[in-house]
Amino acid sequence: MIYFNNQLMPNNTSAKLFMVTNTKPFERYEDHEAALYIQLHQLVEHAFAKGDNPIALIEDYLELVYTEGKTVAEIADFLAQTDKMQLALWTLKESWDKLDESTPQDSLLYGNGMDKEEAIQLYSEITLRTYLEALAQHQNE
Repeated sequence: MIYFNNQLMPNNTSAKLFMVTNTKPFERYEDHEAALYIQLHQLVEHAFAKGDNPIALIEDYLELVYTEGKTVAEIADFLAQTDKMQLALWTLKESWDKLDESTPQDSLLYGNGMDKEEAIQLYSEITLRTYLEALAQHQNE
């Protein structure tokens, strides 16, 4: 199941950054954050499997110098600790703090967001490259 919430992810960029797979909806920010760390590892692993160079992608999109090791875990951990990722997580935490769980996803207030089918399609297209593009763009929104 893909975890998507229009209040937490009001646009395509935030949806790309914060959608994750989970067997049930999250009830706490901390669980959502942990799932994002797992997803970063998966994105790096898939990039390697496709023949991409995750280190070069991180350096290009985030405009920084990579200084860690070459394993999936080291690359994902480095990415998780970048200023841009920490800013994105801070934004997500603030959204969680304001989350109104009594408001239905299809309410007039949040109904203009993406529907579940669109979210699933978008999630299926996320790669390390598109994730980094969204992360780089997130700071400018």
